[in-house]
Amino acid sequence: MTPHLLVVTIGPVQDFIAAARRTRDLWFGSHLLSEISKAAARVIAEDGGKLIFPALEKNDPRLVPSDDIDAFNVANIILAELPDGSDPVDLRGRAYEAAQSRWRDYARGARNEAKVFVRGDIWDEQVDDVIAFYSAWIPLGDDYAASRKRLMHILSGRKATRDFLPAKGRPRIRKSSLDGARESVLDKSEVPWKLVLKMRLAEGEQLCAVGLTKRLGGDIATFPSVIRVAADPWIRGVKASGGDAERHLQEIIDLCEGVNGFSSGTDKLVYRDFPYDGQVLYPSRLHRLMNPNRGSDAYEDLLSNTDRDKLKDIKDRVDRLQKNENGGLALGTPDPYLALLVADGDRIGKVISAIKSAKKSAKKHREFSAKLAEFAGQARSIIEGHNGCLVYSGGDDVLAFLPVDICLKAARKLHDKFGELLKDYPAGVAGAPTLSVGIAIGHFMEPLEDLLAWARDAEKASKDPDRNGLAIHFHARAGGDPIQLRDRWQDAGGMDQRIERWAGLHLNNEIPDKAAYDIRQLAEDYKGWGWVEKDGSVLLYV
Repeated sequence: MTPHLLVVTIGPVQDFIAAARRTRDLWFGSHLLSEISKAAARVIAEDGGKLIFPALEKNDPRLVPSDDIDAFNVANIILAELPDGSDPVDLRGRAYEAAQSRWRDYARGARNEAKVFVRGDIWDEQVDDVIAFYSAWIPLGDDYAASRKRLMHILSGRKATRDFLPAKGRPRIRKSSLDGARESVLDKSEVPWKLVLKMRLAEGEQLCAVGLTKRLGGDIATFPSVIRVAADPWIRGVKASGGDAERHLQEIIDLCEGVNGFSSGTDKLVYRDFPYDGQVLYPSRLHRLMNPNRGSDAYEDLLSNTDRDKLKDIKDRVDRLQKNENGGLALGTPDPYLALLVADGDRIGKVISAIKSAKKSAKKHREFSAKLAEFAGQARSIIEGHNGCLVYSGGDDVLAFLPVDICLKAARKLHDKFGELLKDYPAGVAGAPTLSVGIAIGHFMEPLEDLLAWARDAEKASKDPDRNGLAIHFHARAGGDPIQLRDRWQDAGGMDQRIERWAGLHLNNEIPDKAAYDIRQLAEDYKGWGWVEKDGSVLLYV
């Protein structure tokens, strides 16, 4: 037998990541796909395969299964060099079984939590028909680059040859609320309120097997909500005020402790200053909790009398913090906007294609992959160092939630770190790869799927027309066209730095509050005009 190149892809990405209504759906779906991919990669490495992507050795602790919120992410595509004597057909089969086993472990845990409150027959059908596993392999010739290119063409052909299995739809059964693709496994009329609270099941919401696993799998680990991310600048401000302000905030934290229906933990050390979702800090949300919709089965309306007594005490302290009457501290209410960041490497494929040395290209590809893995680890530190929540960081892809006030600083550090790590890998005449970053700013009450779509639109805009860009899209809750900005990254005087400077001037009352609106109106008035620069001045012309 001869050495082979083996490639494996695992999905579906839509089910595991994109279909989400809560931040935990998004994070755990990403984590779940990573753990399934990791299981397949581990089997390949243990059989003697040299992992190229991800560039990990068989004893690397990052291949060990983990349910930690900061577990290492493995992308859903695995590329490996198999030694002489290794059977790619057998290895592919064992990698598939490992992936299936990891998925079933998570599904089994969620099923045990849900107990008898699921439709067993539908559950069994769906659990056995989730993993999409595609693979291809070819003998490895002397030219690694040519072999890899041919392998990826074969994989594309295999993925285009779909396995059309018989549909197993059920008439008159509601579809999952996450993506509408599969029938709900919940018999919601029978689900007890404690389980509804545990799943944070919204009124009318239904879940398929994948959706239920996202809510209940992984030892019920929690993930910060969009509300907590939006409230973070205000919470930091209260903590910085000290004195009575900090004391009132601590009393709210104490009232949120324990099992209740109005707050969930963040499970994040980065939010240890207020380790709860934060909805009680917003008067409108607090009013909603204290004035339930009678007869509703939404989790917010299933609070106990003890919960309601605690909410009264919380409201008293929130009023003291936010209002100015009756000795209040007049700190105002938290801003309801947060930032979603999507980053993606530029010209990564060209870099790999540029590695053409016949004998050393596989090694160089592995080294390049190791640099991407290093960036993934650095990305987590950068995001969490800016009070953000990392959903996914796999190589050159990053998805994260960030507070609005420091999202640009995080974006700048991500961009610069990416360039620093990959500066020695030029993609031909285009130079070393760069990182384009899209940021969408939206209200926490917007549907999560809309926030995600806006962030991905911003990421696409950041690459157009010349990559290495930063795009910021602001979507006001009131509606209307979003405000969209885009520019290339610059070492000095970049768009992010200019915005930071203007924000500082505003905070220091060095420019009037109306300045931003007046400048925006000027931009609208001169839209479509041309301009030239002469002797340091900008001249406009029609």
